[in-house]
Amino acid sequence: MFRSLARCADWLKPRIKGGVKPFYQRVREEQKEHRYRQVPFLRISKDYSKWPAPKDGRDCDRRLVKLDLAQEMGVMVGDRVRVLYGTEKGKYGVISRILHDKNQVVVNGTNLKRSFWHPEPGPGKPSRVTVELPIHVTNVALIDPVTKQPTRVKRRYTMNGEGVRISKVSGCAMPEPVPVRPNERELLWKKHEETVLLQSKDRRGPPKEDIFGNKEHFKSLVRLVRERRAVQQLRAEAEE
Repeated sequence: MFRSLARCADWLKPRIKGGVKPFYQRVREEQKEHRYRQVPFLRISKDYSKWPAPKDGRDCDRRLVKLDLAQEMGVMVGDRVRVLYGTEKGKYGVISRILHDKNQVVVNGTNLKRSFWHPEPGPGKPSRVTVELPIHVTNVALIDPVTKQPTRVKRRYTMNGEGVRISKVSGCAMPEPVPVRPNERELLWKKHEETVLLQSKDRRGPPKEDIFGNKEHFKSLVRLVRERRAVQQLRAEAEE
């Protein structure tokens, strides 16, 4: 009877978290808590054993922070690198320029895709010129001086306090960058930008005058042709 009442009436159930517990289980838990109770000065502290890390500044304004990958990877102008990915995969070249704002590098003799007319045409000069396009810095890798294989580098300091780049493949010091001379193709591209690309669009393209629809132009051409034929006819009659 009491069991049926306890099942039906909610107010008869003891207010214990997790539902109804038997009497012996409640007595056992109370005795266990009393037996293993701790003295106040031996209580376990609930403080963190390690201070939480400071909040990331990027979480406040949700703006990305620019990272110079060329500096992080230890790539410098004049280093000999190998292209790892893309259509130019496997080619070697020397870095001529680094675009720090875009994390890109320009490698001599690779990724030649930008063609334009020679700004100063002449005998012995090509009519069209091709310029290297930039490559992302993560798509190139430095060459190990011993194994001749692509490698990443790390920085170490000598006894004199000089920073040296060390190869992660062989562990030897990387050679110093070679001096890079001005590239003739890039100089021609700058001239092309100054002469053609920087001009206003109204000066580029076909002339504004409608030559094919201008009747005065064709009339003058017809007049010149007729005069030339008349002169030729007079010469032929004089020879006869």
